[in-house]
Amino acid sequence: MKKFVLSAVIALLAIGTVSAQGWGRAPLTDPVETVRVEGTLQMQNGCIVLSTGNVVYFVPGLMRYIGFIDGLREGARVSAEGFASGNRLQPTKLTIAGREYEFSTNTPGWGPMGGPRGGGGRMGVPRGGGRRW
Repeated sequence: MKKFVLSAVIALLAIGTVSAQGWGRAPLTDPVETVRVEGTLQMQNGCIVLSTGNVVYFVPGLMRYIGFIDGLREGARVSAEGFASGNRLQPTKLTIAGREYEFSTNTPGWGPMGGPRGGGGRMGVPRGGGRRW
């Protein structure tokens, strides 16, 4: 009888410990806001950043467009619209030398599952469909 009571107490403690754990990712602490930013492209620590004079935004994903977008080089004046969280800017529209380029917010590399605050599935595959990884 003592063994049964002891094992029941240990089982309840284990269940309580496991159920008190947080599951999944922690939520983003910085609020996501829509912004329009004009500035100069620069390279800092091997990454493309957008400097507006007083704020420097890290722009993830622009490296893959070097060589495909004319004018995407250091010192270029650009205008960007997109989502900002802290010093990260996920562009939805980029204007370089008078030409506009549209970007999807459903790209991997920013946020828990793609776009800001989970815009898409793993590797850009929409949730609820596509291949499971």
